[in-house]
Amino acid sequence: MRALEQILRWTAIGGAFSLPFVVFYIADGMFFPFITGKNFYFRIVVEIMAAAWLALALILPQYRPRKNWILAAFAVFVLIMAIADAQGVNPFKSFWSNFERMDGWVTIAHLFTYLVVVVSVLNTEKLWRRLFQLSLAVSVGVGFMGMRQLFGWSAVGQGGANGLAGRIDATFGNAIYLAAYDLFHIFLAAMLWVQEWRERKPGKRMWMSITYGSVIVFDIIVLLFTGTRGTTLGLIGGATLAGLVYVFRAENAKRIRIYVFAAIGVLIVIAGILYTLRSSPEVAKIGFLVRLANISINDPTVQSRYMNWGMAWQGFKERPILGWGQENYAIVFDKYYDPGMHSAEPWFDRVHNSIFDWLVAGGMLGLAAYLSIFATALYSLWRSRAFRHDESAILIGLFAGYFFHNLFVFDNVTSYILFATVLGYVIWRESEADKTPRVVEAAPLPKEALGFSMVGCAILVASIGWWANAPGISQNLTLISALMSGSQGNYEKVLSDFQAAASVNSIGTQEVREQLAQAAAQIAGSSISNDIKQKFLQVSVAEMTKQEKISPLDARFPLFTGLVYQAYGDLENARKSFDRALELSPTKQSIFYQVGQNAIARNDAQGALDAFRSAYEVEPENAEARLYYAALLIRAGSDQLADEVLAPIIPTGRAADQRIAAAYGARGQYHKIAKLWEAKVAAEPWNSEAYFTLAAAYYAAGDTVKSISTLRTAIQNVPSVTAEAEKYIQQVQDGTAPKP
Repeated sequence: MRALEQILRWTAIGGAFSLPFVVFYIADGMFFPFITGKNFYFRIVVEIMAAAWLALALILPQYRPRKNWILAAFAVFVLIMAIADAQGVNPFKSFWSNFERMDGWVTIAHLFTYLVVVVSVLNTEKLWRRLFQLSLAVSVGVGFMGMRQLFGWSAVGQGGANGLAGRIDATFGNAIYLAAYDLFHIFLAAMLWVQEWRERKPGKRMWMSITYGSVIVFDIIVLLFTGTRGTTLGLIGGATLAGLVYVFRAENAKRIRIYVFAAIGVLIVIAGILYTLRSSPEVAKIGFLVRLANISINDPTVQSRYMNWGMAWQGFKERPILGWGQENYAIVFDKYYDPGMHSAEPWFDRVHNSIFDWLVAGGMLGLAAYLSIFATALYSLWRSRAFRHDESAILIGLFAGYFFHNLFVFDNVTSYILFATVLGYVIWRESEADKTPRVVEAAPLPKEALGFSMVGCAILVASIGWWANAPGISQNLTLISALMSGSQGNYEKVLSDFQAAASVNSIGTQEVREQLAQAAAQIAGSSISNDIKQKFLQVSVAEMTKQEKISPLDARFPLFTGLVYQAYGDLENARKSFDRALELSPTKQSIFYQVGQNAIARNDAQGALDAFRSAYEVEPENAEARLYYAALLIRAGSDQLADEVLAPIIPTGRAADQRIAAAYGARGQYHKIAKLWEAKVAAEPWNSEAYFTLAAAYYAAGDTVKSISTLRTAIQNVPSVTAEAEKYIQQVQDGTAPKP
């Protein structure tokens, strides 16, 4: 029995010690390889840990967690979110999430399970310290992989620039995720440093200090080169807070107080220098310095964050108590879409602020439960008898820095694991120090039943794990097969794989259906047989219709359906789908564009004009909407109104657009084309294409002198086009030059 107990105990402990390595796993053969592999790894390991722990806990009280307010707060949070998700607008997605995020209730349930297990089986300070040391060692390995990207020795995961100007992401596929990962390890290294400093005698601290100090410096460098401003500020703020907490609580900290205030002063001076030199060539060469030096409320990224927060607030006011359920911010984003977001990506599924994310997902109750986890942890550390002042100050700084980081981004599985691990450490230290009673003291089964308990728990958890993971993994691999078959031109196999993946009805069902719709639209104009095309049309529309029924408030699905119908020439059904999408997202200009294009295809000139006018009126600052609307006005003969619409953007050169040129050209108004391209050349004297278009407009208007003069100016300002310009000049003189 003792041997079996140790096997189960070390199985659970081994699972915890295997999780730091999850960061290295990139599932190249899966859809969203940086996300799905890590999450399935996490879930399966936690399920194995849970089976081993549960078998022990049913028999032996010492493997049950002690009562603790932090643990209770986390349990309440998981329970409230289960209720919020069940009553939300798409419970299926709230529970399962999707391949891109792998979040949802199933993830926080696994996270809570992990927390319970580690506080129950990691029952010595030595085990916790070894776990943190292992995680630090892994962070160094990850950091070196990031440095390889920095020096151009390996590619950035999701693409983008290498070198000093780029943002490294190592094995995460997202620089933000790497930044959060390093934030935790910087503080953990500091905590271990002060712990071992006190334990070692003078003269035996050098190598330990060099080791932890090097890890801190290295992880800070890696964090900086992720170019993640919110995390960098979180690190600075958290470290500052940790220093202040320590110097004002610790006794005889006069010298430390001087160091802390000196460090704060140095940071202020560095910030001032960086701001002063923000436009210098030296700063411009280093990506993270550029991003730090240009932190501003007028920054496009910051502006999009503000607008997202505003939309989230509107969504909260509609469902204030329990929110919309997890993974449903996309519906709020569509319904309360701020047209000022026109220059950002058209689909957001996160607010990029944890406060608002949980406010939308779980309402007031969900947010309160989430914040209670931080509140109980900070309270425990503040009043702690288990932690010394320096330890508690560092952990308070860590939680503060992490919380600030989350005000601008969102969590992923690696930050979740680290957060739960640090919480587990605080819970274990506090519970052991206070000797609080176990959650359940009585032993429901005799010790002799441990073998039966192991078998029963293994069967139970394996069944749950298979149900939770196997369909999703199978669906993911089948989706990849469909996409790969498409690249090979085997469209019958593509359709078969898509149908098989969609029939699984698991975590990736929405993604499968969307990919199917996009594939169907892409092949509509190809040379493959009409029979296969029609099958794609029928299957994709049927699957998107099912998706609309599952989430009837999401504008994305009728829009995708409309795009498929439009690609196959079914303009009337496309119109109905676009109109439905517009009902769900009445201010999103990209949908107005589709409505307008559909009206043009149906020869409904007034309908097209109404659609593009509406797109313009909801956000006149959107130059794209102005151009669409003005082009239609020109074709309709409403020249005065077109001039008024274009007037604000003419000086910037933005009005010099091929759609406008085509509209004026169709009416033979080449002098108006010339007017717009004159402004373009004035705004962008390096733009060789603008000179040629202007010269063509002059030529078409009959002014060969200005046409040739423009080309001569092009040669002067852009010498590389000399040969082409001389050739065009000859054509103008010969009367054979092309018109715009």
